[in-house]
Amino acid sequence: MTPPQGTRDADRKRYLPYCALSALVGTARNPVTLHWFCAERPEPTEDYSKLILGYQALTPEAKVRAERLVDELFREDEFHLLRTFLEQHFNAHVRTAMLTTPLTSVKPDTGTRLGTLRPFSLISSEHEGEVAILRLSEVAGYSLPFAVHGAYLSSGRPSHHAAPG
Repeated sequence: MTPPQGTRDADRKRYLPYCALSALVGTARNPVTLHWFCAERPEPTEDYSKLILGYQALTPEAKVRAERLVDELFREDEFHLLRTFLEQHFNAHVRTAMLTTPLTSVKPDTGTRLGTLRPFSLISSEHEGEVAILRLSEVAGYSLPFAVHGAYLSSGRPSHHAAPG
C-alpha cells in the first residue's frame, strides 16, 4: 500500500535546528548559538541510497562522511520534539533550515562557520579548540527518546549568522 502523499513528503524532510541559549552556555548578555544534531543514532532513518544523491558512486571515505551527515539531521517528528523540549525547559526560540532528501553529499548549511564543519561528529582535531559540543542528552531533566548534542563556537561568542532558513 502506498502511503498518502503528505506522509511521503514528511518522510523526505530533514531539519537543522539551531537557537541561541544563555542557560547552558554563554551569559544573559551574550547567548551562544547552538546547532543541534542527533548524536549516536543507532541505525539510519532510511536506506542511505534513498537519503543521499549518488550514494553508490561515492568513495568509501565520502560514504562515511555523507552517512554521518544525514544521521545527524532530524526527522520532522524529532525536530518537533526537540523544539518543544527546548521551548519548555529553556524558553528558547528554535529556528531551523529544512532540507529535502535525497541530499547531495556536500555540507548542507555552508552559510556559517559551524555549518562548514558538518558532520559535527567528525570534527577534526584542528577544530576541537574552536568548536565545543554540549551534550544536551546528558543535562538533568532530558527526556527525549534520542540523543541530542549542540555544536557551538567555544570562544563564547555567538555566531554572526545563524543557519540559513
